[in-house]
Amino acid sequence: MDKKQEDSKELLRDVIYLLENNKLLDLRELLEEYHIMDIFDVMENLEEEMKIKLFEVLPIDMSASILEESGPEFFKSILSNIDQEHGKNILEQMSLDDMTDILSQMEEDERQNIMNLLSKEDANDVKELLVYDEDSAGGIMTTGYIEINKNMTAKDAIEHMRENALDAETIYYIYVIDNDEKLVGVLSLRELITARDSVIVEDLMSENIISIGVDEDREEAVRLVSKYDLIAIPVTDKEGILKGIITVDDIIDVMEEEASEDLYKLAGSSEHERDVVENQNATPIQQITSSLRARTPWLVIILAMGLLSTLILTKLNFIGTDSSYVKILLFLPVILCLGGSIGMQSSSITLMTLGNKDAGNTNILKEVIVGLITGIFCGIITGIGTYFIISDVNIALLVSIAVLINMIFGATVGAFVPVLLKKLEIDTSIVSAPLVSVILDFIGICIFFIITTMFL
Repeated sequence: MDKKQEDSKELLRDVIYLLENNKLLDLRELLEEYHIMDIFDVMENLEEEMKIKLFEVLPIDMSASILEESGPEFFKSILSNIDQEHGKNILEQMSLDDMTDILSQMEEDERQNIMNLLSKEDANDVKELLVYDEDSAGGIMTTGYIEINKNMTAKDAIEHMRENALDAETIYYIYVIDNDEKLVGVLSLRELITARDSVIVEDLMSENIISIGVDEDREEAVRLVSKYDLIAIPVTDKEGILKGIITVDDIIDVMEEEASEDLYKLAGSSEHERDVVENQNATPIQQITSSLRARTPWLVIILAMGLLSTLILTKLNFIGTDSSYVKILLFLPVILCLGGSIGMQSSSITLMTLGNKDAGNTNILKEVIVGLITGIFCGIITGIGTYFIISDVNIALLVSIAVLINMIFGATVGAFVPVLLKKLEIDTSIVSAPLVSVILDFIGICIFFIITTMFL
């Protein structure tokens, strides 16, 4: 166990002790020394009653920050169990774009209950943000920014900024609009505060604006921010009217999400399984179901391609003999490929799971069940395909059993190796893939020849 995990467990023990002994002042002093993400991790490991009690101890700004990092279930649970007025005060401190991301994952009636707690202005802003697709620039933008009119003097602009700075996500970029609210320029905070009081903003601003359309893909926002080294990028509609900004923290979140999505796809899975894996409240049944739903199509495609290659070999009369051993040897690549594929899926998903939470034994058991179910499914299909190709029931049964056993071993080894390497404090991302591949090839060949010998 590394130092960070030890510190987290120690904090959890201290929090539980102070809550049980009702030492709330000491608890508040303790928590003020920690980052909100450390406190969030502790809250997720507390019972519901303690979780609410701890949340009510926190300062409002800290409570708002924790809710911004939470998911919809945690969000609903907290707000439904604390005083309504306290909930309103917390929501006022939250970033509207983070709140919108959470509300977009709720049912309509649940969403409306939350929005009833917001001020009229905030509720209207949230409704506007909810209109945009979550994968668009509008879906990740925030309305917390500072805009000034181009006809203002520098002194007036600074006064305006002081009045609105608390509601802004960032004050380093100040966006300039005309009388029609169209974005016409941008200037930095440094340029504004170093200018003479009488200087007109239009003379200070830069008209070379890097912006993005509200309906453009969010990946384009990532590209622009990376290319031009920005800390925020303005978002405009088709008429050029400023609608919001995307800050660098949202860009980082998008980059992480897109990278995670690509990794799951490379592992032969999907973003649906990623969402379930990252959901702390997902049940084992939900996790298994999402894994089956995400991985089975890829395994079926691999199986179909393997059977097709075997069919081509038999039709081209590459067998050269009627020996059962030689016939069944043609199906060895199919058996090895299925075992290796599910093994790499399990290994990759386990690596990503261990990166988010400590779920070693639980994840191994889940992967064994997934291997068993997909093994039965693929074994049946393989048996039918084998009989169709060579019209031999015994060989079809043998290949089916080999596929089933190999896929169970593949899922087990794929999940077990990363967990073992992590406990041995070996870099799992470097060693797991080649190590799992070698182990599964060796096991697959052994299983194949053992079963072949037993049956034939």
